[in-house]
Amino acid sequence: MKKKIVIPFAISAMGTAGFFAAKNKIKNTLSDQKKKRELIDKGDRLVQKIVGGIADKVPDNMIPYLNRYEYDGFLEGSGYFLNAPADGAKWQMGFAKHSIIPEKVSGELYVGGYLAYPPNTVSGFINDQLVRAAAFDDGSGRGINVFAVIDCIGISNTDIRRIRTLLKPLIAEKNIVSINISATHCHSGVDTQGMWGKLTDAIKINKKAIADGRDEDTVSGKNKEFMEYLFDTAAKTIAKAVDEMQAGRLYFSLVDISDYVHDKRPPYIIDDKMTVMRFTPDNVSSETAAVFFAAHPTCYGGRQREVSADFPYYICAELEKNGYNAMFFQGAEAAVATDRGKHIPEGLSRHGGIEAYGRVLGKLVLETLKKPAKEIEPMLNVTLCETFVPSDNKILELGAKMRLVNNSLAKVCMDNEEDSKNYDLYFGTEVGLAEFGSELKFALIPGELCPELLVGGAYGSDKAYCGTEWKYPSMRSAVKVHLTVIGLCNDAIGYIVPDNDFGSVFAKDHYEEAVSAGQRTASNIVGAFMRVAEKAEKIRIYKDQKIKE
Repeated sequence: MKKKIVIPFAISAMGTAGFFAAKNKIKNTLSDQKKKRELIDKGDRLVQKIVGGIADKVPDNMIPYLNRYEYDGFLEGSGYFLNAPADGAKWQMGFAKHSIIPEKVSGELYVGGYLAYPPNTVSGFINDQLVRAAAFDDGSGRGINVFAVIDCIGISNTDIRRIRTLLKPLIAEKNIVSINISATHCHSGVDTQGMWGKLTDAIKINKKAIADGRDEDTVSGKNKEFMEYLFDTAAKTIAKAVDEMQAGRLYFSLVDISDYVHDKRPPYIIDDKMTVMRFTPDNVSSETAAVFFAAHPTCYGGRQREVSADFPYYICAELEKNGYNAMFFQGAEAAVATDRGKHIPEGLSRHGGIEAYGRVLGKLVLETLKKPAKEIEPMLNVTLCETFVPSDNKILELGAKMRLVNNSLAKVCMDNEEDSKNYDLYFGTEVGLAEFGSELKFALIPGELCPELLVGGAYGSDKAYCGTEWKYPSMRSAVKVHLTVIGLCNDAIGYIVPDNDFGSVFAKDHYEEAVSAGQRTASNIVGAFMRVAEKAEKIRIYKDQKIKE
C-alpha cells in the first residue's frame, strides 16, 4: 500500500516539499532575523519566477481581452435602493433544499479540501451535501433576490453563472434581480473546484488538449457528470424556492460566539458575532432560520475519504429536528478555526465530536430563536458589481491556465492598445452589498476574508510584513450599521489578506498567501466593496422623492 502524503490545500504539486525543506534549513541555520527575512523573500520570489515561467508557456489564446470578456450571467441587483419600505409592503419568502449527490455517477469522485498523493478518492458518505435556497421579495415591485448556499469547498464564478444561465426563463418571468450562491467551505465534500484529483494525470492530459485548442477535453478533480447534476439541482432548487414564496415577517439577532472559535493567524481577530435570521410565515408552515457563522469546516482533517458536510450539517440538523427550515452561511473565516474543546464531552470519536459541536451551536441558535428579536422592516436592497483582481500569485494562475480550476481570467492591456501583447492577467469576480431593512447589511465577498478587514484591527506599518499601512477603514465602519460577511459568495478566489501583511509562504503564519490571487487582492476586493457602498447611497431613493424613469 502506498504511503499517503497529505498537504493542506494551497501549495500545489509544484515543488512545495522542497520549498518547506528550505524553510526548515533557514530556520535552523540563521539566527539573524534580517538575513532570515531576506532569504525567505528571495526564495519566495524564486518560486514565483519558476512557476510563472511555467505558466507563461501555457497557451493563453483562449483567455479573452478585457474588452471581449463574457459578461453573460451577471445580475446587478435591485436597480435602485429604498430608504423606507414601500407603502403596504410585506415580506415574501420561499425556501427549498435538495441533495447534490446523484444516485449514480460515472468515474471517480474526489474529496475536496486537501492535496494528497494519491488523491483522497471518495469511499463513502457520512452525511449528505445539499443546496439550500431562500427567495425574498420586499413587496416594492423591484424584483426577487435569491440567496443560496451549497455544502462544498467552493464554487467558481464561472460555474455560478452556468446555474444562472439555466434559470434565464425564470429570471425573466419572475423578475429575479439577483441570484447569490455561496459555499459552506466544508473540506470533506466532493471536489467542486478541481484541485484535488489526480493532478499529474490532469496536467499531462490538459497540456496537450490546450495546445490543440480542445478545452472541452481538459480534466480536473471535478467529475463532469457530478457537476452537471449539481448545476441542474441548484437551478431546480432555486426555482422551487421562488415558487414556494409566502407572506410573513422577518427578524434578526446577534449572538456572541467568541467562545466557540479562534484565529490561528496574527493579529488574531475574529468576527465574534453570529447573525441569526428567522422568517415566520403568516400561515402555519415551518419557520426558516438562517445562521451566519465564521469558522473553517476542516474538522475531519486531510486524510478524510468519506464525504461529510462537517459541523454546519449538524447545526442545520438540530434546527430541522425542532421544526425549522435551516441554512448555514460562511462568514469572514480566513484562518479562523473551531474551538470545540470547551463545548463537547471528552472521549468522543472524531466524528462524534464534530456532530456534538454542530449540535451545540444548533442549540445555541434555538435558544436565540426563543428570545425577542429585532424585526426587519420589508425592505431589501441589493447591488453587485463585477471587478477584476490582479493575478499576482503564479501558482493560482498556473492552476487556472491549466484548467485545474475554471476561475475566469482576462487580459488587461498595459499600453491601452487593443490586442496588445503587453498585458497582465486578472481574475474576474463579483462583489456585492445586501441590505435587509435599515439595520442589517451583508457584504457579498468572493473568497475567505481576513476578519480584521471587516471588524478592524489590521496591522499597521510597525507590525505588518511589508512595513506599510493598510489604507482602508474597517468595512463595518464604512456602512455604519451591523455588517455581516457572506464568504465564498458568487466565487471562490481564495484568501483575502491585507496587502500590507501579505508575506512569503515560507514565513511563519503566512500559509494563506499560497491560496490567494495575490498581494493586491484585499485592496481590490475591499475597494470594490467601498465603491459598492458609495453607489448604494447614490442610487438610494428617499420616501419623499419621486422615482426617476
